[in-house]
Parts: sequence; C-alpha cells; structure tokens
Amino acid sequence: MDSSLVIAGVVAAVAVRSLGRTVRQVRGARSGVTAPARCVRVQERTTATGSSGDRRAWHVFAFTARDGQWVEFQDGGNKRYVEGARVTVRYDPADPHRTATLAGSPRAALLEGAVSVLLMGVVLLVFLTDFPQNLFH
Repeated sequence: MDSSLVIAGVVAAVAVRSLGRTVRQVRGARSGVTAPARCVRVQERTTATGSSGDRRAWHVFAFTARDGQWVEFQDGGNKRYVEGARVTVRYDPADPHRTATLAGSPRAALLEGAVSVLLMGVVLLVFLTDFPQNLFH
C-alpha cells in the first residue's frame, strides 16, 4: 500500500473528527446558554518539530451547568490561560459535556473549524497529488 494513501487516510479521519467537534461547538454557541467557568488545569507537552522543541498546551475548563451537573471540557485554542482564569462558556443544555465551548459566537466556532479543515485539506492535496513536484516542473 502506498504510504501517501495511509497518511491521507489518517488526515481525512482527523478532518472528520475536527468537523464533528466544530458541529458540537456551533451547537453550544448557538444555544445562547452561558455559564461562568474557570481554567482548572493546564496540560503542556513538548513536541519535536525538526530540530527544535515546541510547547503545546491544552486547557481544561470547568463549570456548573444549569441543571447542576459539574462539567469539565478541554480546549486547545491559541489563547494562553493560567489555572484559575475566569472565562464564559456557552453550551447546549441538552448535552453540556460535548457542546461546551469558549467560542463567543457560532461564527467564531465555524471559523475555527473551517481553518482546521482547510489546513487538513491542503495536507491531503499535497499527499494525494504530486503538487510540490509539479510546481517546479
């Protein structure tokens, strides 16, 4: 099996998962239900990219939903938060664990998801075609 097809399959699977996450976030942002939340943990790890190390952070936020459920969710956005930082979350009361988001609006949630899927589409384009080689010939 061609290794580029394996890589393309993995990227496509990640894109589908990202799209599902975006749909859930849009649902949360559209609901209009908000709650105060706090950053309860910051998880960091060093990723090796080439010869340099890069730090990647995931933030875990927690809030109490309207029905009294304690909800924790992870957000790997670009903003840096410290433990204890206060934020406002939006969520769908029918499924707060899956729809909680820091996105302030459905448009922001869509934009974040669209950028992610677009980048993965570029990666697919590169692996499924000989784009880089064809560029210079």
